Formats: sequence, C-alpha cells, structure tokens
Amino acid sequence: QYPNLLLSLIMHILLVGIQWSGKWTQARKMLEQYPWYSFFEMGQKLRNFSELDEPLSTQVRDYLNAGKLVPLDIIEAMLNHYKNHHTGGNILFDGIPRSLEQLDLFEKVFPDYFILFLDLEKEEAIRRLANRRIDPTNGESFPADFKGDFSPFTGVKLIRREDDNEEAVTRRIATFYHNTLPLVAEWAARWKRVYRIDAGKSIDDVFEHIKVILSAY
Repeated sequence: QYPNLLLSLIMHILLVGIQWSGKWTQARKMLEQYPWYSFFEMGQKLRNFSELDEPLSTQVRDYLNAGKLVPLDIIEAMLNHYKNHHTGGNILFDGIPRSLEQLDLFEKVFPDYFILFLDLEKEEAIRRLANRRIDPTNGESFPADFKGDFSPFTGVKLIRREDDNEEAVTRRIATFYHNTLPLVAEWAARWKRVYRIDAGKSIDDVFEHIKVILSAY
C-alpha cells in the first residue's frame, strides 16, 4: 500500500499563459521555494535542439521562427525521452501542451497534474515582449529597459532573438489564442484543476497567489 500512496502524491504542475505573462520568473521562484520540483521548459529544449547539427534541427528552427507549432512526433519523442531519464518526483512544465492534440499526447505520458493559468491582457503581452533580450543558455527573458548586457544570474551576455519584433510577437500571441486558450475549457471538461492568476499584478503578488494554491498540495 505504501508505494501506491507515494505514487498518488506525485502531482505535476503545468504553467500556462500568454508570452511574457511571467512564467519563467515565477518558475524560478517556485523552484527556489519548492526544490523537490524539476523543470521542463519545452520552448528552450526545442531551441537548443534547433541549434544542433541534427537532421530535424533545421525543420524545428523553421517552425520556431515562423511561430508555428512543432509536429507532434517531435514533441512525443522529447517527452518520452525526458520521462525515461527523469529520476522521479514532481515536474513543473512550461510550454506543453499548446493544443488539444498535444494535450492528448501529454496525458499519455504524464496523467497527473494541475494547471496554473497566468492570465495577461494581449496588449500588455505585446508591450512586454517586443524587443526583450534573453539569456541564450536558459531562455530567461529580460525587458527592453533592463540595465546591463549580462544576466545577473548566470553572467552570460544577453541576446535579442530575431523573432522578438512586434510582427512576430503578434503572430505568436495569435497562435496562443487559437490553439492554447481552448485548453482551459477542455481541462474543466476533464475535471482538471485550473487556477487562474492575474499576471498583470506585480511579481511578488503573483507569487503569493501561487504559494497559497500550492499550500493545498
């Protein structure tokens, strides 16, 4: 009975939200506060793969630059690889699933989870995201008005991604609304717990809301 009890305590978290809703910032704070969670960020894993000299790397890079969803077979391969090499325990997911098709695939691999939905207005997301800079080693984002050329956390020089202009940002946000937002209704239909958090508030206020939610687990 005890192994089954321990298994029932495994409850993964999906971080869901429009680009620049603060997912990466909140993920870092969560991992500091709750170190028994490991972090899986699909976008960064895909970007890392796109830079390799692999047969599918160019294809993945083209999908990312166009703001389109990567094919399911690549997503499935990455999820299964991670599960097979994961040492166990809770996982904090970001960037997966992003469509109903990805949801069905994801639940085959990781069936037990709840959702933190960082809700942010479209106009605010565009304002925050255009002309940001990122740490190329981990994908952490810094706003255009950030002072300095290096990440204060890793010391790595920040870069500006080619697809972080207003046109590309607007296209990626449209993809979110078309593919990902309907998942909120689908999760409710599947009796998954979805916690809506106002991502327009300050970083600390958002994290306090998250801590209240996680205290139930």
